[in-house]
Amino acid sequence: MNPLRALTLKSRRLSWLFRLSSPGVRGLRPGICCGIRHGIARAIHYGIHRSIQIGIGVGLLAGPILFSAQAAKPGRAYPGSRGVQSDILPKTTLKPEATPTDLLLQKSGEKIAEALASFSEGLAAEENADFERALEAYRRTLSLDPSNTELAVKVAFTLAQRGEVPQGIDILKDAAKASPKESLPPLCLSQLYGKFLKKQDLAERYALTALNLEPESFAAYLALFEIYTVSNQPKKADAILHRASQSPTQDPQFWLQLAEIYSKLPTNDEEKTTRVIAALDKALASGKENLAVMAKVADAYAVMRKVELAIPLYRKVIEGSKNPRSEETLAMRDKLARCLLADGKRDEAIAVLEAMVKDGPARYETYEMLGELHALNDQLERATLSYQQALLIDASQPEKFLRIADLQLRQKKPEEAVKTLTAARARFPRFPRITYSLALVMREAKQFPQALAMFDQAAQEGQNSSEGLFTSVFYFDYGVAAEQAGKLELAAEMLRKCIQLDPSNAAQAYNYLGYMWADKGEHLEEALELIKNALALIPDEAAFLDSLGWCYFKLGDYENAITYLQKAAEKMQPEEAVIFDHLGDAYAAGGKQAEALENWNKAVALDPKNKELTEKIDKAQKRKAPAPAAVVP
Repeated sequence: MNPLRALTLKSRRLSWLFRLSSPGVRGLRPGICCGIRHGIARAIHYGIHRSIQIGIGVGLLAGPILFSAQAAKPGRAYPGSRGVQSDILPKTTLKPEATPTDLLLQKSGEKIAEALASFSEGLAAEENADFERALEAYRRTLSLDPSNTELAVKVAFTLAQRGEVPQGIDILKDAAKASPKESLPPLCLSQLYGKFLKKQDLAERYALTALNLEPESFAAYLALFEIYTVSNQPKKADAILHRASQSPTQDPQFWLQLAEIYSKLPTNDEEKTTRVIAALDKALASGKENLAVMAKVADAYAVMRKVELAIPLYRKVIEGSKNPRSEETLAMRDKLARCLLADGKRDEAIAVLEAMVKDGPARYETYEMLGELHALNDQLERATLSYQQALLIDASQPEKFLRIADLQLRQKKPEEAVKTLTAARARFPRFPRITYSLALVMREAKQFPQALAMFDQAAQEGQNSSEGLFTSVFYFDYGVAAEQAGKLELAAEMLRKCIQLDPSNAAQAYNYLGYMWADKGEHLEEALELIKNALALIPDEAAFLDSLGWCYFKLGDYENAITYLQKAAEKMQPEEAVIFDHLGDAYAAGGKQAEALENWNKAVALDPKNKELTEKIDKAQKRKAPAPAAVVP
C-alpha cells in the first residue's frame, strides 16, 4: 500500500510517530528515527521552513531499510528485524560501515516524501484548528499523490460544502484515474453530482460504475436507491433493491443494511415484512453464529414487534456472552425482558430482571422496569421498593419521586407520600409541579393548613414557570384544599376560576361549590343553580343528585329533596352512608319517622363508627317507643 494512504488510514495525528512501542513495531523505531534525522538533513535543499515535514516523510520511507542495515551489523539485533522491502527506495546493499547520508532517494521517493511532508503539515494544522492551512496542505498532498482516495474524498466534500463543487469533482476524477479499480471515487462523485448539483443522470452513471467495480458493496446499491427515490422512479428503486437481494455476498452487514432499507419503505404490508425477514435470515446465515450479528437481527425483529423471533436470538447472545455482567450483556438481557413482556410472559420477564439485579446491582433501569412490572401485577409494595432502589442510584429526575408518591397514595399511605415529596422539593426547589403534588398529598393526609400553604406556594412558583400549571384542574384542587381548611371565600374564588377556564368540563366544580354553600345553608339559590349546571353536563350522576336533594332540603322543599335523594341512593354504586343519612333527614323533616329510621339504619350499617348517626337513631327509637303503663296502687 502507498505509504501516504497507510498513514491516512491509520492515523489522524502526528503524535503517532512517537508511539511506536508495540512488540511488532518497536524494533523499527531506531531505523525510523535515524531515517528522520537523515531526511531532515536532506530536506535543507527544500527550504528550512519545511524541513521538519519533509524529514518525517523521508524518515518514514527510509527508516525500515535503515533499520535492516543497522540490524545487519555484527553484534546489533533488534526485535522484528525480518527483511523490510521498499518499492520506492533504491534496492541497494549497504556496507556495514555505511552511514545514513549514503542513502539517496530516487525521484519517485522524493515525490512521496514530499507528499508525506505535506500530509503531516495538514494534520498539524488541523490539530491546531487551522483548517484553511490544512486544506491547502491536503490539496498539495493530492497533487503529488492523487491515488490517496480517502484523503481525496475528505477534501472533495470539504470543498463541496464550501460551495466549490467543481474543484471537489476534479479531485475525485483525478483519484479515479489514479485508482481505476477502486469504487470509492465514483461513488462519491455520484453523491456530489446528485446532492450538490442535482444532476441525477450523472449521479446514476457514477453510482453504476461504483457498483460494477464492487458489486458486493451495499453503498452503491444504497446510492442508486436514493437517486431513484429522489427522482421519483419507484420501479427503478424497487429493481435495484431486488438486484441487491440476489447478491451472492456472504457479508452479514450487507444483508442487515438491506433489511433496514426494506423496513423504512413507506408501504406496510406482508410483502415488505417478508422481504425484511428474508434479508435478516441471510444475515444470520452469513454471520455463522456471530453473536454481534444475532444481536442486530434480534433488535430488528424487536422493532418489527416480531418478539417471538427476537426472544430465542437474545437468549443465544446472552448464553454466548463471556461476561454476563458486562454493560452490553446487561443491555441485551434488558431487551429480552421487554420482549418477554410484550409476548405476555410477565413472570419470565420478572425472573430475567431479578437475575439482572444480582449481576448489575448499580443499574437503575432494571429496578425501574421491575417496579413497572410489579405495579402491573398489583404488587404495589414491591413496586415501591423497586422504584425506591432505583431512586437511590439515580435521583436526577423529579418524575421518579412523583411515581413513588403515587404508589404510596394507592397504598393509602399519604404520610409516606408527604415524606417522599418533601425530599423531592428539597432536591428540586421552586419546581411548581413538585410543590403542587406535595399540596395534594398533604390534603390526602388531612394536613389541611399545610396543604393550603403549599397550594399558595405552588401558585407563586407557577407565575415564573413555563410548565402550564394554572389549568382548571389546579384551581379545582386549590379550591377543595381551601374549603377543607375552612377558607370558604377563597374556596369559592378558586372554584369559580376553574369554571371560568373550562366551563364545558366544570361539572365537578359546579357541584362542589353548590354543595359547599348548601351544606353551610348559605347562598342557597345560587347553590341550586350551580348544582343544576353540573347535572346538565353529567345527567343522573348520583353525587350530583344527592347535592340537589340536599339543597332542596336546606330550602325546606322536602318533597323534592326526597325525590332526588331516592334517585341518588338508587344510582350510587357502591352505596354511601351520607346519601342514606340525607334521605333519613329529609323523611324525618317531612314527618315520616319510620322511613327516616330505616334510612339511618342503612347509613349506620355502612358507617358504624358515625356517632352522629347513632344518636339520631337512638332519639328516633325513643320517640317511637310507647309510653310506659300507669302503675295502679
